[in-house]
Amino acid sequence: MFYTFFLFALLFFAFKYVKKLNVTSLNSWILPLAFSLKVLVGFVFLYIYTDIYGKGTLSADAGVFMAESEILNAVFYTSPLDYLKLMSGLGNQQELMLTYLQDTSHWDAGAQTLINDNRNIVRVHSLFHFISFGNTANHIIAMCFISTIALKQLFLTLKEWTLLSNRILFLSFLLLPSLLFWSSGILKEPFMFLGLSLLLRGLFDKTISTKKNWSYTLLGILLLIGFKPYVLFAMIPGLVFYILYNYLTKKRIIASLLILFSLGIVSLFIFSKQRDKIIHVLSRKQFDFKNVGKGGVHAMADSNFYFFRQDQIADLIIEGDSVSLSKEINALVLQHGGMKKPIPITLQPSGEKWFIYFQNLQSDGFIEVTLINDSFTQLLKNIPEALMNSLLRPFISDPGGWLKYPAMIETLLLFVFLISAIVKRRKLSKNQKALIIGIILSIVTLSLLIGWVTPVLGAIVRYRIPTYLGILVIAVLVINDGGDEKRDLR
Repeated sequence: MFYTFFLFALLFFAFKYVKKLNVTSLNSWILPLAFSLKVLVGFVFLYIYTDIYGKGTLSADAGVFMAESEILNAVFYTSPLDYLKLMSGLGNQQELMLTYLQDTSHWDAGAQTLINDNRNIVRVHSLFHFISFGNTANHIIAMCFISTIALKQLFLTLKEWTLLSNRILFLSFLLLPSLLFWSSGILKEPFMFLGLSLLLRGLFDKTISTKKNWSYTLLGILLLIGFKPYVLFAMIPGLVFYILYNYLTKKRIIASLLILFSLGIVSLFIFSKQRDKIIHVLSRKQFDFKNVGKGGVHAMADSNFYFFRQDQIADLIIEGDSVSLSKEINALVLQHGGMKKPIPITLQPSGEKWFIYFQNLQSDGFIEVTLINDSFTQLLKNIPEALMNSLLRPFISDPGGWLKYPAMIETLLLFVFLISAIVKRRKLSKNQKALIIGIILSIVTLSLLIGWVTPVLGAIVRYRIPTYLGILVIAVLVINDGGDEKRDLR
């Protein structure tokens, strides 16, 4: 307890007295107080995932990441060289995993992902273990420090683009509920927030040197690739549009949009194999997410898995961590992390037992989504549903516990603020309009990716943080606070 308080106090006063951590345009106590609020919310995060969801044990991804990072950290005390190999990704990773990490589930994501961002968050927490002494509260403090740095970078980027006062601008982003909650926890969001903030500062802060612009941009890209690659992917249309806008000379906004959409449509037909592969990945992720959301059992059988639906559990014999059949049952054969389509199979009771790799009840926030089924036409038809689910839900009639109500209130207040800002909008320069269009393109792209594959409201609320952040950015850019036009961006 004393060490935790010492660590918090050390970082609190660092924000106050270390010049590079403070912001001269804000009161010197604002960042320390923002850090304190984040730590407080971080402890709320721990309470929810331990006492509400975990019944006394840290649960879900948070619990898995902490447990697996502790296993990884222990490798250092057995073989520092092997630990460095696992941390760097060098050497025979499969052999090292079989030697040290057989008890992990999130470390290996299989073939479904090009970049296993789970490994990176496990790596980070394994480093934190050297100074945390196994206390999860200390991990919260470290992540809140990173998140506060991200908040500072975002503020420094936007303060030159808005008419809002510095204090109101800072508080607007500090108090965005979903961002405040998730970026104060021990999942990937603090690093996603930092990567996004650094990328935006590198691209759009014209008050710093070109060298810093490039440094921030590169670091932001690396962090997004390492922790939330789909967020960076969703930003590509917006970034391409803004690059085109800056290189064209006449009717730049309209011409940039026409070129962007023409490139997109042509690419869909020229690169049809790659298009179909992406659609297959989305279909498989939607399938897996639906199975996890609806609940069921994944049983390990040699190199494959049998998947049993939640309504089939009554026909299973579950003893500890093993499962067998009591009667004939129709199941699915699938590969963990694999890309092959699930294969239906009829299993007969034989007394054979399989190891339970994963078991889950139906999520409280599960909603039905229209299956893509590897169809490009169906993917297009699902666009309205995807946008509605990712931008507007949960609705009051949706399933879920009391935690859906804060999400509903946040959505309502955010869109009311956006509409109010548009009604009271300032006169925008062409550069500002182009930036807003780029943000809208990124918001729509990310919303589609989330809405197409995610059937669990809690996951939607977490994944859409960058889209809500983008909506808030648009609102603060267009709103006229009644003051003079302080900044003329050319």
